[in-house]
Amino acid sequence: MTLTSRTAHASHQEQARAILLQLSGQARRAREAFLVSASVENVHALRGALRRAADGVGLLEGCLLASDVAWLRRELRWQARRLGKTRDLDVLSARLVAKHPYTGEFRPADLLIASARTRRDAVVETAKAQLLSARAATLADHLEHVLLRALEAGEGGLHFDNVISSWLSQADSAIRVGEKRVMALGRRGRHKLRGHIRTLRYNCEVCSNGSPAETRYIAAVIVLQTALGEMNDDAVCASLRKELAHCGDLDKVPGLEPSLHQIHRRELKRAWRALDVLALPDFAQAQHSRPPGSSPGLVSAAQPPASAS
Repeated sequence: MTLTSRTAHASHQEQARAILLQLSGQARRAREAFLVSASVENVHALRGALRRAADGVGLLEGCLLASDVAWLRRELRWQARRLGKTRDLDVLSARLVAKHPYTGEFRPADLLIASARTRRDAVVETAKAQLLSARAATLADHLEHVLLRALEAGEGGLHFDNVISSWLSQADSAIRVGEKRVMALGRRGRHKLRGHIRTLRYNCEVCSNGSPAETRYIAAVIVLQTALGEMNDDAVCASLRKELAHCGDLDKVPGLEPSLHQIHRRELKRAWRALDVLALPDFAQAQHSRPPGSSPGLVSAAQPPASAS
């Protein structure tokens, strides 16, 4: 190996290492905050941090051993799913409270809000117990070390810039399914597509240096993810309202009315068209134009809105 190639290899390793350190640090801080207070913000931050870490491992799979990638992604996603029920109840409560402010008069939504909050207390305690279990804590307490050891074990894999270019190109192509197909997707199809879009967004953010083209592309991806998320939240809230105690005609409760679905379909169509005209920027090139350890995109996206999670 020549001096130039050794230097380039070291640079690639440092860039991959910087990404893994940022992701593990974000997950660690979010976990600590959640265990202190399971607020809406902390639940959302931890769930997002765990997903970002899992997606970042997928982004760097060309630099890691396949067995390590499979195990890390499975365990990080398992932890993120522990917070899913809490997030669903937070979405329902937020919708109702935002459009149904308390005035002292009892209305159909009030009992539903109270029931959702009571259920949330129970599922939060279950989630905390699961995230403190040996399965979760073993990885969480040593996540940074585990990720760096995985990178060392995978040394000699593909060049980092090739890994970035290949992964993002494939991920972008996978979501270019066409407007007709997007609008014809049912709940499961939309949920699956949203997962792909969320993963693409997270990994674009971690690779971005904040150039105008990257910023426009990421913003369009976020809007599309949010539009799909709103439609998913429609279905989640409709399901939850059947499980929770309530009274009165909930179809007339602000935040749950059936007409919201049509509004969100129109938002989805606009979001899809806005992204469809944009080409994928060269995020791999951004890695050569910033010092190791800097990631403006990741920092700015540390607290995305709840509907975009």
